[in-house]
Amino acid sequence: MISSKNQSLSLIISISALLLLIQFLIRVDLFYISDPLIKWIQVVSLWNQNWTTESILFPAKDMDPLFLMSPLNENFVFLHKEQLIGQYPIGFTFLYSLLGLIQHQYLPYLNFIYLALLILLMTKNKFQIPVILFAILGTVIFPLLIDFSENGLFILLSAYGYYFLFKAFETERSKYWVFGNILFGLSLWLRLEGILLFIAVHLAIFSIEVVTNKKSVWKILHPIRYSIFSLLLFSFFLWNAYRYSDPLGTRHLTNFGRFEKTILDQFQIFLSIVFTFPKKEIWTLGFFLQSPIYLMAILHMKKMDFKNKPSLRFHLLSSIIFLFFVGTTSPNDGLTLNGRYLASMVFPLTYLLNEVFKDIQNQKLKYYSVMAWTALCSILILIVFYFSSKELKKLKTELTNFQSNLIVTTSEVLSGGFTLDLIEKQVICVRKDFLVHYFYYNLKQNNFPEFLLLNLKKETSMSEEEIDSYHALLNGSISNGYECKPASESAKIKSQKCIHKNF
Repeated sequence: MISSKNQSLSLIISISALLLLIQFLIRVDLFYISDPLIKWIQVVSLWNQNWTTESILFPAKDMDPLFLMSPLNENFVFLHKEQLIGQYPIGFTFLYSLLGLIQHQYLPYLNFIYLALLILLMTKNKFQIPVILFAILGTVIFPLLIDFSENGLFILLSAYGYYFLFKAFETERSKYWVFGNILFGLSLWLRLEGILLFIAVHLAIFSIEVVTNKKSVWKILHPIRYSIFSLLLFSFFLWNAYRYSDPLGTRHLTNFGRFEKTILDQFQIFLSIVFTFPKKEIWTLGFFLQSPIYLMAILHMKKMDFKNKPSLRFHLLSSIIFLFFVGTTSPNDGLTLNGRYLASMVFPLTYLLNEVFKDIQNQKLKYYSVMAWTALCSILILIVFYFSSKELKKLKTELTNFQSNLIVTTSEVLSGGFTLDLIEKQVICVRKDFLVHYFYYNLKQNNFPEFLLLNLKKETSMSEEEIDSYHALLNGSISNGYECKPASESAKIKSQKCIHKNF
């Protein structure tokens, strides 16, 4: 018979190898769009500037001093205290910038380390192998580990932090409180959900020890339970207040500072994250819609005798309280992977699933239906990754044919398609027609003799604003002394060189 130790090692190696294989097939070393692209630009900018500033490199700064024509999504990067700041936390950026000696295209492949350590933790807790497969391959965790992001390290830190606090709850040993505090304290420098999960865990402990077991409130207020985390949290607040004038940092500035939401809006976001909610573009794939087996596990809990199983109550209460916190505070549901805000909930929920898994397996029709549905969702997500990467690589290859000292687009798809070349090339995006006057004013101030205007060839794929901006740029060229040559077309792109008449 194969020993449990060998089984664990085989599981870790096989799933980690699967992640590496999928990353290679998708070519995540070339797959930069939206969030991963901003994160990479932040990391490379910090490294290239020798950590003297966290301002993002933007070669077209003289052409766009107010940063109104960002080549990137304008919600991801913003001008703050005369610096261009990305919305992703300095903890993540700084850590990866320390690895600058490694060629940047290899860094996304390091995610297998986080995955291996997470599976190791699950095997340490004696989770059944099918349960681990559901937890890793059948939830939002696996796709979050594919591209370059802080998610892998955050999930790992929060899972180990949760584990140590759970052990502290069971044993009251000081070292577990210390380890749990440190790991949760480090995780909040990556994502704010670390704060929510830490509070959820302690509210669960309060409910069990004080409300149910009638213990003294003063006992659970022992400083070892909170002090280290509080110190790290205070340092986090202090840093962000000093650097960004907001104690919650760049994510709070970009996500909460720019949008107003009603209670109904927040409820729709909550539904989208947890289950689904129809949008104009597509229905969303929420956490429990992608992984309904966890909802089945929660429903099975009503049969449990929690009086004699405080550990299960700990996991259930922590999960429910965290779910409530996320539902009431999430700034949005994201464009993809809507359940990502609940990624750190997978580990506590897996304790519950492991407890009732045999009962779920006995309901064969439900079990196999859920297994097939979860597999289908996971496969579809990977297919989307693959074809998105394929299209992005085609666009990137096509864009390499266009060379100019200044490249102007009206579409973030095109400007963002230059990916990490944006650190070296002067690329701007005139996404609104009212920016045309601002563009030509700065063009004149910087004495540019010419610029290259790029546009998507098919107007049907362009928004109305992009079409208006494109025509406004052409019309404005005449009055500002530029002559735009007839358009040339490639596979997807229409290009026009605009030259000043005096050059």
